[in-house]
Amino acid sequence: MEVILAIAVLVGLIWGTVLLTRGGLLAGCLAVLLAGCCFGHAFYHLPVGPIPLTLDRVLLAALLGAYVFWRYQGWSESRPLGWAEWALGVFFLVLVASTFLHDWRYDDNAPLAHLLFFYLMPLALYWVARESRLSERGLWVMLFGFALFGIYLGMTAVAEANAQWWAVFPRYIVYAENREFFGRGRGPFLNPVACGYYQAVGLFAAMLLWPRAGRWGRATLVAVFLVFGLGIFYTLTRSVWLGAMLGAMLIVMVRMPRSWRVPAIVGVLLLGTLVATTQWDRIMAFKRDEALSAREAAESVKLRPILAQVAWNMFLDRPLFGCGYGQYRAVHVDYLSDRSTDLPLSKARPYVQHNVFLALLTETGLIGMGLFLVILALWSRNAYRLWRTAMAAEGARALGLFYLAMMAYYLANAMFQDLSLMPQANMLLFFLAGITEAAWAQFGLAGHRSSSPVKRLTSDASQRFVQPADDAVGPSFS
Repeated sequence: MEVILAIAVLVGLIWGTVLLTRGGLLAGCLAVLLAGCCFGHAFYHLPVGPIPLTLDRVLLAALLGAYVFWRYQGWSESRPLGWAEWALGVFFLVLVASTFLHDWRYDDNAPLAHLLFFYLMPLALYWVARESRLSERGLWVMLFGFALFGIYLGMTAVAEANAQWWAVFPRYIVYAENREFFGRGRGPFLNPVACGYYQAVGLFAAMLLWPRAGRWGRATLVAVFLVFGLGIFYTLTRSVWLGAMLGAMLIVMVRMPRSWRVPAIVGVLLLGTLVATTQWDRIMAFKRDEALSAREAAESVKLRPILAQVAWNMFLDRPLFGCGYGQYRAVHVDYLSDRSTDLPLSKARPYVQHNVFLALLTETGLIGMGLFLVILALWSRNAYRLWRTAMAAEGARALGLFYLAMMAYYLANAMFQDLSLMPQANMLLFFLAGITEAAWAQFGLAGHRSSSPVKRLTSDASQRFVQPADDAVGPSFS
């Protein structure tokens, strides 16, 4: 297997070089993201020292090296730091301090590994994406790529849920030792929520491609939407369904005429109420995993209040700085014998927090969680301003809306799952935030300062902001 990995790394580096030459740093970021999704730790890893070697980590190291070279050559953008970057810097200082001021060797260095793989690697990808020099065509190509990847995930999820193993790739999805969630659409992430995350992003990208598609293109997209619908359904995860619907509704609502929005919202609410009142028991309890009964699935809903009570008790003891990043499993057991509540807190013993914000609150306190909320708000504000900037290129405005739809999915699932502990979830969040910040700085900032309320762009206005500032831009999507 070491020979296979060496060949895979060599091929990856060669193709990575080609992508960097032809597509720029944006293409390199997408290559790292794709490699992490399909050919990461679960695919194969080589134990080299304290950090296992995987293809995506090798590609990320190569990307960072390429970024340094491009920065030296003047091919990347050197953008001034905004409020989001300052908040992000302070947040990471808090994370690092919280990790090393506590027992970072706990559970075989788990806190240090979480810091590196779930936050520092996404931060590196964010920075490279933020410093990338973009073109409008490159942004549309990126959306098209996300749509294609989402189609693959949707088809894989359908095949998994229906035991059509011949159609499942990579094969480790079938033969992985990790059998949790087996029988649902886990995809290469081995997790239905992460699989749903990338599927939802692919769905949003396909929806944004609709206005640019011709007659046959739209006919194809109708079939694509069916694949996404089935793939997302077969994750058999309620929060995935909710997040995908919220993001899709956001795109539809902002695209439809204003006079239609209120009736559409009322209709959706009435339909949702009808489904909830008539199908509530089925929604709350249905067989999902191969080894999980419908009754056990229903019990998972009752677990959330228990975890929230444990988090609240931990917060009361350490409100500002928390118990230390990565220390939840070591500390939460001290709060399971509380008799001031009727909730059976002992049931929370084998679980981590199922909420991104409560996880940060317990481990980093109000300071860490508050900084993360500020970062999400600043990123979303700039994405909204990019979408609302009439003088920005259409591809850049579509990216702003794309990010907002993604954030709708993220928030819906972050309230019920700790997405930061899922493979590639933070990588996607930070990459899309970085590329949106880059688009805001390159396409939106100047136009926002001088534009009137949103109106349809003419081709001349769009082209004015698509052209690079000078000829020495280096390779890029074009």
